Amino acid sequence: MNNQRINIPEGMRDLLFDEAVLQSEISDQLEKIYGYDGYMKVETPALEYYDAFNFAGQPLPQESMYKLTDNSGRLLVMRPDCTTPIARIVSTKLREHPLPLKLSYTQKVYRISGGLSGKRGEILQSGVEFIGQAGIKSDIMCIVTAIKALESLGADFKIEIGHVDYYNSLIAELDLDEDKKEIVRNYVETKDSLSIGFIDDSPSVEKIRRIPLLFGGAEVLDEAAGIACGNAKALGAIEKVRIIYEQLSSMGYGDRVLIDLGTVQKLEYYTGTVFRGYMDGAGESVLNGGRYDRLLSNFGLDCPAVGFAVNVGTVAETLYRKGRRPETPASASAVIFSSCGDLAKAVEYRDALKKEGTESEISCFDTFEETVGYAKSKKIKKIAVIGSGDGETRIEDIR
Repeated sequence: MNNQRINIPEGMRDLLFDEAVLQSEISDQLEKIYGYDGYMKVETPALEYYDAFNFAGQPLPQESMYKLTDNSGRLLVMRPDCTTPIARIVSTKLREHPLPLKLSYTQKVYRISGGLSGKRGEILQSGVEFIGQAGIKSDIMCIVTAIKALESLGADFKIEIGHVDYYNSLIAELDLDEDKKEIVRNYVETKDSLSIGFIDDSPSVEKIRRIPLLFGGAEVLDEAAGIACGNAKALGAIEKVRIIYEQLSSMGYGDRVLIDLGTVQKLEYYTGTVFRGYMDGAGESVLNGGRYDRLLSNFGLDCPAVGFAVNVGTVAETLYRKGRRPETPASASAVIFSSCGDLAKAVEYRDALKKEGTESEISCFDTFEETVGYAKSKKIKKIAVIGSGDGETRIEDIR
């Protein structure tokens, strides 16, 4: 048999039974949190024109996008990101809508991970976009929503906060070409301080080597300020992170928040505060977010924004491995058998049992013997026979 007929493409996954239900439950729970905080749900098409994602600063390389063409030969992509299509919507259909706009979504993105990374090519994301509001207060409130979202899932987690201006302004001091800067960024991202030293041995590079170590509580801010001495932009980033950390702590979230000034993102897309959520048992971040004040200008609307996305699939897999199971309905305690002519009576009887709190299911087998076999396979002990002999319903015990 053709293997492609019975297998699925690399990066894809079938979800069965409890795992599928658990993923839906998590999505529903997250959407309740968003709704409570005033976010309105939107959906975007699974297919978009490639041009919607083809602009300077787009963090997703075109090699990571699934591509196809429409009937006119125009290049399309399977939605690789949720934020960019929402930026398109706000800049067009919602252009005249009063700002700020608080939008939420739960939908899949499709990305080619390449190689043997093991990453999913189909990812269910759930998140929010707070559009049209600049300033640190909106950053804080967006992070509060992120904390509440992860908190609602009942798992242990941490949120790490940083600011892109800290790293970007310090790396700008170095006399490095763009290729070397990207290598350094990758080293900082992976907390590889040792390898950074091989790029250059100048004092400026030595400062960059210390950035991956700027992780922890408020105490790291003073060390970060010492490293950034004389760099006004980096010092300004530290002060913003300090305010966010103090405000979140005053709200009672101090045990959930860490500072990580070594959190770096692809240049240009994020423009300010950045944050990530990590859940106990997950091998990667389950939540990513930050401020992206330049994105909407690619669609003709100069508008600030901040948001985040939760990787629902990773959350569900992690919770499932830790023994979490969905809230399953009570199993049937009886099977209802009837002739085809008495099917309406069978449905009526099932509904009456449900009102009394008893779950049952209707047999679609043609014979009583087949129904008995089915009941035994499901370990159901009773069969209700509708319209038997004298027209009354009788209950048969199955042994």
